[in-house]
Amino acid sequence: LMYKQPLVSIIIPTHNRAHLIGETLDSILAQSYTNWECLIIDDGSTDNSEEVYQYYQKKDARFSVFYRPNTKPKGANACRNIGLKKAIGDYVVFFDSDDLMTPNHLQVKVDGIKKYKTDYVITRTKFFNHDNTQLSKNYRFDEFKITPYNYVTQNINWLTYDCCIEVSIAKSISFNEDLQSGQEYNYFCKLVYKSVNAEFVDKVVTLRRKHEGSIRAKLKVKSELNLSVFTTFWLTYLEVKSNSDVATKQFQLKYCANLVYEERKILTSNKVLFCLEFAKVLKVKSIYFFLMLISLKCFGKGFYFRQKIMTT
Repeated sequence: LMYKQPLVSIIIPTHNRAHLIGETLDSILAQSYTNWECLIIDDGSTDNSEEVYQYYQKKDARFSVFYRPNTKPKGANACRNIGLKKAIGDYVVFFDSDDLMTPNHLQVKVDGIKKYKTDYVITRTKFFNHDNTQLSKNYRFDEFKITPYNYVTQNINWLTYDCCIEVSIAKSISFNEDLQSGQEYNYFCKLVYKSVNAEFVDKVVTLRRKHEGSIRAKLKVKSELNLSVFTTFWLTYLEVKSNSDVATKQFQLKYCANLVYEERKILTSNKVLFCLEFAKVLKVKSIYFFLMLISLKCFGKGFYFRQKIMTT
């Protein structure tokens, strides 16, 4: 019976996707699992998205629409956080306004959580209009367990819409609204520190649309990409360091150091804090980092010291 089914809150941030979101919402309407609410969070659209929302709300009362207030920073992160606050379901599923659910998407996820008695499950995604070779490299759960170290170092990876998360855990973490990209990595790093009571369900339940409009695709200039990645890793490091083991912290800081080498400078305004963290975590071996900085400043090179940092 309907009342025995847990309620699933689907959270969709969207911006100027009037031409695509209809397909996404149709795929939600086609779900075999029917006890869901869909929270659409509009990020200041200027197209005819409003008409599309109204059409679907008239069609089905399970759709609700909210608007990001101007007091919140622009972007999907703020929108997802608004959705998390508004969600009243037992489980949370994040979705994007240009992708499609297979008809069994929610059923597979809910069945997985019930079967394995987990806090969240992870499923598969594949492109419906692009080669999947790269994407399939994410799901290496046969080789690596779900642990904080394996996720932070990306031995395992998954996409935002692969997860279905128990609501109290989903709400206990928020998306970092200072990040322009890498927000999923940041959120799921925090998730694996909350719980690794999770299971991978090896089924494709999301069909992803490939287009070059993503923030990551727009960051074509190498230095912009390096800054973006550094910011993601550094802010994530700061958020999870109190729960991290030494190996995980070392990986994150070494990764940042590699980007410092590439850009010939520390890529955060709080350079003192970065240097202090490096010294604290790498201890005596952090000397190689400081020698690299001096060498870069004085001679424009420091490859030897970079290698020493990476191998310590």
